[in-house]
Amino acid sequence: MQVRLVEDLPWLTLVTDSLSRTAGHGTILGGMNGPQHPRSFSRLPWRQILVQGLLIVASVYVAIVLEGISQDRRDAREARTALTQMLEEMRQDRTDLGEIQAVQRQRDRQYADMDRWLAGPTSIPADSFTAALDMITGSNRTLYPRRSAWTTMIAAGQLRDLDADDLVSGLGNFYESVNDRLVDNGNDYDDSLNDVSRNSAPAIWDPSAGRLLTTDSRDLTAFRNQLRWMHLSWNRWYLDLLGAYASELDTLIGDIETYLREYGVET
Repeated sequence: MQVRLVEDLPWLTLVTDSLSRTAGHGTILGGMNGPQHPRSFSRLPWRQILVQGLLIVASVYVAIVLEGISQDRRDAREARTALTQMLEEMRQDRTDLGEIQAVQRQRDRQYADMDRWLAGPTSIPADSFTAALDMITGSNRTLYPRRSAWTTMIAAGQLRDLDADDLVSGLGNFYESVNDRLVDNGNDYDDSLNDVSRNSAPAIWDPSAGRLLTTDSRDLTAFRNQLRWMHLSWNRWYLDLLGAYASELDTLIGDIETYLREYGVET
């Protein structure tokens, strides 16, 4: 910040000239040149000097305040730009979410089919069983929400620049609680399926030959129960979790869009 004093304040020249003329006549107390006239000191334009001095202080203060306001506005604009990027990530997550819900609904039907086929193992349709088992164990999509914009805003301290306490509180709960819960459960779901695909399924079904590797009713029942547990405890439960997540995500997207529109930001 630059503050121009002399060029912009012509009164300063007036005060300087006045002091110079007075000093030249030896009127400053204790002066070395010329006769001393103590009373002439009182003839200095003290009121004018005081007023002009106060104007200097006031002008510097106003300049500092205006610079601070300008910086606050720049920070707020940058925070809203980052929020726009966050909104775009949320919209991408919403698209992914719809696709994953469709996949999990297909798995729901496949789990039901496999349970029915294993109930009568002598009439299992080999191709259909192999395809369903491959899809369940090898193509189980779960959602991992994006968080780059959130991480950037946290690192830059931009949340406070939004000046929207309710929105910031909602974002914090969403990213630090709701998202974490979704990711953690998705990881557990995948781990459980890995156990089925690596340990259980290879001992029961030969996908290349399209046939059962055992006719032991106890082994078949144990595998059927494991798939039933995956169906009810994970597939359907995860579908419910995705539904609840979709509602929270849609609400937050709407809140961000409303906030940005208030500042004239296109969304």
